[in-house]
Amino acid sequence: MKKSFYTFILFQFISLFTFSQEIVVSGLLIDSETNKPIEFANLGVVDKNKGTVSDLEGKFRIKFSKEFAGDSLTISHVIYKTVKIPIKDSKNLVIPLQPNENKLSEVVVTNKKKKNRKIGVKSYNPLLWMSTISKEMDIIESSKQIKIPNNKTVRVKDVNFYLRRGFEADSAFIRINFYKNLDDSPGEKIVFENIIQRKQIEQGWVNIDLEKHSVYLEEDFFVGVEIIPDFKKPLEIFIGAILTKGKGFMRTSSLGKWEKVDGAQSINVEVEY
Repeated sequence: MKKSFYTFILFQFISLFTFSQEIVVSGLLIDSETNKPIEFANLGVVDKNKGTVSDLEGKFRIKFSKEFAGDSLTISHVIYKTVKIPIKDSKNLVIPLQPNENKLSEVVVTNKKKKNRKIGVKSYNPLLWMSTISKEMDIIESSKQIKIPNNKTVRVKDVNFYLRRGFEADSAFIRINFYKNLDDSPGEKIVFENIIQRKQIEQGWVNIDLEKHSVYLEEDFFVGVEIIPDFKKPLEIFIGAILTKGKGFMRTSSLGKWEKVDGAQSINVEVEY
């Protein structure tokens, strides 16, 4: 009986010690001008694969091990200025984010007859796919290099990706990001619009219509398909792919490090020029 009692005490001590090794940061993100909550902001430690996103009410909660005590939590949203705060035990923070200055794409007006073209991976291998699981209610993002016609300014009309199989959810929010082509890998963001849509999750091609957005680009870029969690459990997805020399990258954490994938995801864009 005494042995069982001491074992119980030891277990409780170990649990308490383990818990004490965690740093918890939680709070609410709001617009500094309207005080409205900011949903789906990315929060994380840059390039260290530890992050989360704010939920539909602008709330967030993230746990860190003690090894992150000297790092900063970066809060990023495409239409707000980036904020960094030291990582330490902080509960119920209210963090205002300042809107960026409007950075609109230049609209190109011409009388020439326009051409439409799909660029990227337009097929998939039935025996090949890329699967990944989100961690701690964090994002999953796939990125594909897009090479545009020489000396052309293109308007991106839509983005398409093939979903082989999805997580157990009827729908999910999909955000489209555009990144600078930096030495054949995704660099900084180059389109400052929050392009996000809720889509049904089912096998097949998923289309994100960008007609309401003015996305004009004049050099090669990376397009990112960011799948945002439902905040109930980790998400697992299977994106179509092919074996190709095309440049494809993936990450499973907000602001995490991009990892090059073997082959390329079935992601393409339709452009007009």
